[in-house]
Amino acid sequence: MAVRSSSFMVHALSFLVVLLAAAGAVAGLFMRTGSAAGPAVSDTAAVGGLVATAGEADWASLTSHHMDTGDGYQMPAQMMPGAPEGDNQRLGITLHLTNAGSEVRRFDLANEFTLAGGGTTTALTPHSDTFGALSRLNPDSAVNGVVYFDTQAPRPDDPPFELLWRRDGTTHRLLVRLPGAPAQHEHGAS
Repeated sequence: MAVRSSSFMVHALSFLVVLLAAAGAVAGLFMRTGSAAGPAVSDTAAVGGLVATAGEADWASLTSHHMDTGDGYQMPAQMMPGAPEGDNQRLGITLHLTNAGSEVRRFDLANEFTLAGGGTTTALTPHSDTFGALSRLNPDSAVNGVVYFDTQAPRPDDPPFELLWRRDGTTHRLLVRLPGAPAQHEHGAS
């Protein structure tokens, strides 16, 4: 009976060692794949003396470009200057920039921020923003604004949108919280 119990213990310990080795291999693979994918997505990132926080995003309503939908034709792009082209919609992402340091910090929204994810295959540059010509923040100051991108609404199987912030040789991925689908613009479709 003692031999049988000892044999059982050897098999149980062998199984436990194999199980722990397999778990370690899976954990190592997970860590390796996670680091290859880039930095984690978060609401806030700090780099180069600035802190950026992405707020809620929303689809811009282009009510000033509304047309009578009874004629059955789509308004040509030249009649709506500045409106998104084709099936694109305008997405506005609230952005809060903070300089908590003791030096003036410069930034360039058009070159530092892009939009990735959704149905896009390449990162999109901003269409416009509400920051105006502001390109620096004084010490202990902050500013809120909206950065706009023209893109298509994501399909259910598309990856989520991310605001990419490239500054000082690093890229941070900011979470884009999208409340819903854009309002459909009906251009005479039946």
